[in-house]
Amino acid sequence: MKNRVTLVSVSLVRGRLRLRLPRTIWEDRKQKYLYLELADNSENRKLAEIKARQIELDILSGNFDPTLSKYSSKVYEAPPIEVKHEEITFIEIYTKYTNSRKRITSKSTQKGYLVTIANLERSPFKLQSQAISLKDWAIENLPVDTARRFLMQVNAACNWAVQRSIIESNPFSKIDIKLKTSKSKNKIHPFTSAEEQAIINAFKDSENYSDLTCLIKFFFLTGCRTSEALGLQWQHIAEDSINFRETVVTGVGGTYRNDRTKSTERYFPCNEQLKKLLLTIKPENYGPEISVFVRADNTPITYCELRNAWYGKGDRLGIVRQLATDLKIEAYRIQYNTRHTFISRCLEAGIAPVQVAAWVGNSPAMIYQHYAGIICKIPVPIF
Repeated sequence: MKNRVTLVSVSLVRGRLRLRLPRTIWEDRKQKYLYLELADNSENRKLAEIKARQIELDILSGNFDPTLSKYSSKVYEAPPIEVKHEEITFIEIYTKYTNSRKRITSKSTQKGYLVTIANLERSPFKLQSQAISLKDWAIENLPVDTARRFLMQVNAACNWAVQRSIIESNPFSKIDIKLKTSKSKNKIHPFTSAEEQAIINAFKDSENYSDLTCLIKFFFLTGCRTSEALGLQWQHIAEDSINFRETVVTGVGGTYRNDRTKSTERYFPCNEQLKKLLLTIKPENYGPEISVFVRADNTPITYCELRNAWYGKGDRLGIVRQLATDLKIEAYRIQYNTRHTFISRCLEAGIAPVQVAAWVGNSPAMIYQHYAGIICKIPVPIF
C-alpha cells in the first residue's frame, strides 16, 4: 500500500499542470510544487503522472534530487493565502460544472442552473476564500429555500472541481450550509365539490378563457400534472385509457416536449365521464400529433396562458384569484391543487392508496406521507 506521506499528486492551476510535492522531503516542511508548464489534456496528464511516479520512486529509494534538476523543472513554494490572482472564481467553477452536465441533465434542470449563475453574478463575494461571506450574503438576500438550493449547488460544483483537480479543496467543507426554513410546508388543501363547480363555471363564462374549460375539467377528473395534460396528443388517447407518455415543460431555450421512457410512461383508465369530455373536444379530422387541448384558434394551450387565466398577470386578477377575492371559494390555491383534489377524493372514496398512486404516477409512500390525514378518516370496516 502506498504511503500517503510520499504521495506526489497532479493538480491544475491557471490551465497548467503541476505536481504537489510532499512536505516531508523538505527541511522547512513547507508545501512546494513542481510546475510542468504543460497544458491540461489527456496526453499531458499521462506525462505528469509518469513524472509523479518517478519522483515517488526516487523518494522511496533514497535517490531524490532536491534541486529538481533531474526532473527538468523548477520548484516553487506554495503561494501565500493572501495572493488572490490564482483563485478560480465560483462563477468559473460552477460554469465548468454545469457545462460538464449538459448531456445528462434536462433543459428544465439547466434553466435552474442559470438561476444559480445569476445569483453568483449578483453576489459581491466571488472568490473561494470568501465562501463564508457568500453564505451570509445568500441568507440575507435570497429567500430561505432559494438560498438553500443555491448553496447546495455551489457546494456540489466545488466537490466536482476537487475530484478533477481544478481546485485543491472545497471551501465549503468546513461550513454548515444546511439551512432550515421556518416556513411550514404547504398543507394539502383540496377544493370542495362546490368550489370545483364554481371554478369550472367561471371558466365557462369567461370572455377570454372559456376555451380552457375542458382542460380545467380534465385536471379535476384525472389529477394529472400540468405538464402531462399540455403534452397530450390524440395518439395518446385510446378508447379506454390515456397514455401519459409525453410532457411539455419550460427550460433553456423556451418550451420543449419531453418523451418519457417505457418505464416512466403511465396509463390512466377512462371512465364514462372522462370519455364524454374527450369526445366533446375531439375534432372530426385530427392527426396523431395534434394536441388534445387547444385554444379556439386550434393552437396548443401553453403553460403561460393557463397561469394567466388561473392566477392573472400584473394587476389583472385571474379567474380563480378573482373567485377567492369575491369569497366564492374559501381561499386561492394554485392550479396544482386540482391534483390534490383528485387524490383526496379517491382516498375518501376508499380506493387503496397503492391504486391511487398508480393512477397519478406517485409512489405509495408519497401518498401515505402527504395524505395520511385523509387516509386516517376512512372508517374501519365491520367484519
